[in-house]
Amino acid sequence: MKIIPCPSSPLLARRIAEVAGLEMGNVTFKKFPDGELYVRVEDCSEGIIVGSICSNDDLVAITLLLDAVENAKVVVPYMGYARQDRAFKDGEAVSIRVVAEILERRAEEVITVNIHSKQAASHFKKLKDLDAMPTIGKHFAGRDVIMISPDKGSMERVKVAAEHANCEWDYLEKTRIDATTVEIAPKSLDVENRDVIIVDDIISTGGTMVEAAKKLYELGARSVSAACVHAVLANYAAIKLFNSGIRDILATDTIECAFSRISVAKLIAENI
Repeated sequence: MKIIPCPSSPLLARRIAEVAGLEMGNVTFKKFPDGELYVRVEDCSEGIIVGSICSNDDLVAITLLLDAVENAKVVVPYMGYARQDRAFKDGEAVSIRVVAEILERRAEEVITVNIHSKQAASHFKKLKDLDAMPTIGKHFAGRDVIMISPDKGSMERVKVAAEHANCEWDYLEKTRIDATTVEIAPKSLDVENRDVIIVDDIISTGGTMVEAAKKLYELGARSVSAACVHAVLANYAAIKLFNSGIRDILATDTIECAFSRISVAKLIAENI
């Protein structure tokens, strides 16, 4: 059994192999002039494919590897297409359902990290969805911080992270004052002169984080940083975050980038 790295997750694959005590598979990837992909796996009849789906090419690469490797598990740390977990308008494809069918047609098991929603997970039959919030929480253990959820919907995630960080936590609550005024503030905690970490599962365009950071500074926070599992950071989101006063961005390595300073390799290695 070897770890088969995809182009989207070479460093995480290496880290998983080291933690699990497994060898890396020898894989060749090519792209032809017309855009078609080619993969070849040498000396590996069984393996664990590791690759996030951050683009269409990533999905095709994983699909081809599943054909090349027999008895394969597939680890998709960031499951692209998971946000299209239902038809929001007539005629829409339920994209994650299609992806689930593609992966599970050949994979013995599909492992992911903090998939977007229970609805997205419901389209899989062989899915193991891992939670990286304890890993994020442990990264901040021993620091004098408050963890804040940007909304009530992410409250349970932040609660888990805060328990492992051994710190206080809260969520931003919207209270309507009148027909034209909405007040946003932490439900219970005072953030004045405190270092605040806004925690969420994914930062995509960064809009939610930016608005949360501005509000927290208005309420007197000493510093505001952002932490997430999946750092998509589309459309120059990192610049937007720093422009809003956010001091630091920390993410796991489900998507490999400059901010991926918290590794989920141990979490995945323990579950493969």
